[in-house]
Amino acid sequence: MQLKSYLLPFLSLASTLTATPITPEKPSLQSRSSSGCFEITQFRNSGSPHSISATVSFDLVDRSKNLAATCRAILSIQPSIVTTQFPTYCNDSSVAFGFEYNPPFPGYWLYIAHIYNNNNTVDGGSIWAGRDVRRYDNPSGNPNGDYDYLNFPAEFSVGYNRHVQELPVSTAVSTAAPTP
Repeated sequence: MQLKSYLLPFLSLASTLTATPITPEKPSLQSRSSSGCFEITQFRNSGSPHSISATVSFDLVDRSKNLAATCRAILSIQPSIVTTQFPTYCNDSSVAFGFEYNPPFPGYWLYIAHIYNNNNTVDGGSIWAGRDVRRYDNPSGNPNGDYDYLNFPAEFSVGYNRHVQELPVSTAVSTAAPTP
């Protein structure tokens, strides 16, 4: 009987309480939707007549940032399609690119990144440039004038996503004496 007298007040209190649903915290990551695009002009990846060197080059513009850069990599190679690892820096050192052949996804990939805001913001994007390598045959018949080239448009755009590094609030210890 004594146990019953203790339990009844608790049970009646519990029946009057309203349950509050627990909502999960919102994720701290921002959506990675496309933020803009790099406009590419004068793209070329090919060998040169009468040479063992090959060049990948292009001009890049991002109108939203008033950014203009010229990107280039020259190699002495055979075959004459240039690949270069990321980061290969452009004439504006805040812009880097890479041009690689990836067997799991057969073809050439162009990667571009613009790093700014004290290295805390990166606009980065990539595009598949295909795998259509063709041969230019010098009409003079001189085989030293022949070279390979990547058959890809000279003008295109590369959409990018913006990634912002959010630095934690400083947790430095105060040098002031503790208050009593």
